[in-house]
This record gives sequence, C-alpha cells and structure tokens, in this order.
Amino acid sequence: MKVLDVWKRERAGASTQASPASTTRAGLEYVVDKPLTISRNAARRFLVSAFALDGFQTLADVPTAISRLEFVQEDSINVCGRIHDLVLWSRVRDYAPDMLHRALYESPRAAFEYYFPNLCALPVDDYPHFLRAMRARAENPGRWHGLLPEEEPVAHRLLSTMDTTGPLRTRSTGSEDGYTTSGWGTRTTVAARVIEKLWLQGRLVVSHRANFERWFDRTERILPHVATLEPPHPDDERQFLVRKRLRARRLFRLKKADTDTLGHATFRAVEIDGVRRPWYILAEDAAELSSFEDAADPPAADVLLLAPLDPLVYDRERNRDIWGFDYTWEVYTPVAKRRWGYYVLPILLGDRLVGRMDPKVDRSAKTLTIHSLTVEPNITWAEVAPALAARLAAYARFLGAVRIDLPETTPKLFRRRLEKYMG
Repeated sequence: MKVLDVWKRERAGASTQASPASTTRAGLEYVVDKPLTISRNAARRFLVSAFALDGFQTLADVPTAISRLEFVQEDSINVCGRIHDLVLWSRVRDYAPDMLHRALYESPRAAFEYYFPNLCALPVDDYPHFLRAMRARAENPGRWHGLLPEEEPVAHRLLSTMDTTGPLRTRSTGSEDGYTTSGWGTRTTVAARVIEKLWLQGRLVVSHRANFERWFDRTERILPHVATLEPPHPDDERQFLVRKRLRARRLFRLKKADTDTLGHATFRAVEIDGVRRPWYILAEDAAELSSFEDAADPPAADVLLLAPLDPLVYDRERNRDIWGFDYTWEVYTPVAKRRWGYYVLPILLGDRLVGRMDPKVDRSAKTLTIHSLTVEPNITWAEVAPALAARLAAYARFLGAVRIDLPETTPKLFRRRLEKYMG
C-alpha cells in the first residue's frame, strides 16, 4: 500500500488499524504522514530556493555549488557557453570557467568526474560510493566493462607510458592497435577505448582538461587518499546513491525501487493545487516546503538564464505541472522538427519561467547572436525587459562578446533597455 493510498483511505473514513503516525506492511512499521497540500507558487519557490536560484550568484564558490546541487552535469557543446559553466555562472559569485577547472584538477581537489548517470562533476567525498561499481566493471569483460583479452597488452602499454611520461590524452595514444566504435557510434582507436575502460574501472582519473579534451593519469597519483579506500557496506552505498539522486531533483515522482531502498518513512507525498498526480519529496524537506506556503514575498524579480539541463528545468513533466512551461532541449532534434531552437535557454524571472531564447556566440567577432527571444503568452515585455536586458548584457560579457544581435521581432522597448546596458 502506498503512503498516499493510506492517507486517501483515512480521508474516506476507512480505518488503517494503526496510529495516525504509522501503519504496517508485512510486519514492518513505517511512518505515514498526511500528504502536504500546497499551491503551485509554494512549489515553485521551494524549487527556486533549493536549487540556489533565488538571486544571481549567491553561492560562495564552485565546491559549494556542486555540493548544494549534488552534482553538475558536464557537456562538450559550446555554442553559447557549456552547460556546466552556465549552471555555475547563475549561482557562483564572479564565476569564470577556470574556477571549475581548479575545483576538479588543482590540489586539493574538491571534485572528480564520473557518470551519475551522465558525465558529472561530483564532490570528491562521494568517490568511495562509486568504488563498488567501478570494480564490478573491471571484473566483467565486455565492450564497456572489463578488458577483453586482446586489450590487456594495450592497457599495460598505456599505463607504462603514463608511468614514464605522465598524464596521457586519448588523441596521443596512437592507432597501432587499430580502430573500433565509440559509445557515440563514431570511429575511435582501440587505445582510446581502453583508456575509457580504465577510467570507468577507477584505475584512472581525469588529470586535467585542455580545450575540454581529457588527460588521464593513475588514480593513486592524482587522488592518493582515495586509492586505498574500501567501498561502504552495499546497503549504505545503495541508500546513499538513491538519496543523492533524489536530492538532486528535490520534487520527484516516486518509484517502487526508491521505497524499497530507503523505506516509506523517508518520503512525503505532496498534493499541488491543480495538479492531478502527487509529487514526492524527502521527508527532511517537508518543513522547508511548507514554509513557502506562508511566505509573504516572492523571490526578488531578478532574471536568470538557465542552462538547458539546469536542475530546475531538467524534469519536463514537472515543468508542465508546476510552471505550465513546455520545454525540451532540442539540440539532437532534427531541424525541421524543432519548436524553439537548437540551444534554447529558459528565462527565469523570480519564481516564474517567463520566456526562452536561442543564443549563439561568435567568439572571433565577439558577437552574441540571439536567433529567437520570446516571452510566454501570459507575460508582457514590460514585466521582463528591465531585468532581462541587464542579465543579457552580463551574459554577453561572460562570453567575451561586445555586441548583441537581436531578432527583428524584438520589441523596441527591450532594444532601448539593452542599449543602455551595452553602452
């Protein structure tokens, strides 16, 4: 019986034969709290605050941001700033890309790179919780797991080269071992795939990046304090990773596997006005979420430009339920099927998603071109123009642009505002 089902039976007058705070299943007691009933405004404000978007650049540094968000997803596409840089630019005081580089690659390293489930920057203290999965990969030969017999000598040669010359990048490994297919379906060298396997197995870490290309070295040289660690107990590890995934979402749909791992008492159902299906939070967030129902003032009416995979807009169903905002990152969508554009950034004004823009920067010409810039049907340009013009000018400076080209359809009201900030 689900937590919400128990509460619905109570409301209908059915007896659960348990105290108001608990019920049983298969002889195990677990806490059953009434679902929180909140407004959409409260849900929005909770998420904006939880994801550190209740103001521009409110966090002190990159390690604080990575810890607050649980991880920061990375991506190589760089048409208007890479996703990880855009996520951090909105949150970290005076952010510049070299700040993430220092957190990841300079001693003492505050973060490391691994899949969770996509490529992410994660707090370095989380590393032990990935050791079991890393070692399991090494024990099971396969295309993306353990080394195949023919790959063993390649791995030995690459590790010996690292021991002699230091960190190694995949492009410098040579093609004498032949070619294969990458995880993206592209042609790559066998040596490059072996390096990737050694990294996934935890035998290597990313030493540093140059132009976003990874250089690898032995884990014991780069992270000597984790090289001798043992993974936590399997149950503790499983609970840690599930909780981490859910804390990265904050308001989520609950899966049976989640309750099987963490127990029903870990969660609280949330009924949101006007939303048909319940959402869930971790019980530890209940008081904070409730506090936003009574909050007198919304967040400051500041504009933030969100990365396509920003945690606030990552869940498309939640976007529709909470904000009435339909959004899909269309970078891999065929041109003819795109609704909004190649690399569209949602626009947040206070606690409202008010518009979207499709930018591209030409670094050689120092020009930021906005292919499209629109506000939502229930939003007026007068509401958005002052704060958006200031933020867009700051965004251009962040990208090194001194000129902004706007779509012809952009209202004069906004153009005049932007000219003021661009000088």
